[in-house]
Amino acid sequence: MDLKQYEEIIKFAIDKEIAAFNFYTRASQVAKYSGGRELFIDFSKEEGKHRKLLEEITVEKIAQLPMEKTVPDLKISDYMVDVEFKPDLSYADILRVAMKMEERSLKLYNDLKEFHKDKELNKLFTFLAQQEAKHKYGLEKKYDEDILK
Repeated sequence: MDLKQYEEIIKFAIDKEIAAFNFYTRASQVAKYSGGRELFIDFSKEEGKHRKLLEEITVEKIAQLPMEKTVPDLKISDYMVDVEFKPDLSYADILRVAMKMEERSLKLYNDLKEFHKDKELNKLFTFLAQQEAKHKYGLEKKYDEDILK
């Protein structure tokens, strides 16, 4: 594996985690529904854990990353249009923004996994895609329960 390329990929992934952390932090601050605030705080904490993991990961540690079984996909966000985040968005709209953000991240890591044939990078991208898939599923499930009921 090209060490410089690996470091660039890790930095890129960390930047994505920081952006997601910032989004969920902002979402928790503007959500009017207390359950929404708690949900977005939990997601911001998850993104913080992912950032820490990426900051500490080494090529050797990639082999130890836990792989999940298949994560369900409700495909709710697949049929939504992007919504721009604004401080006055409703809970439903904030969920839509979050679902689309996680959907794009999932697609990105899956695409990178297909592009890079290096074994370690492939495993790292698989792990990152699984994390994004779990977030997408969690948001879609919450949207289904709270909005679509």
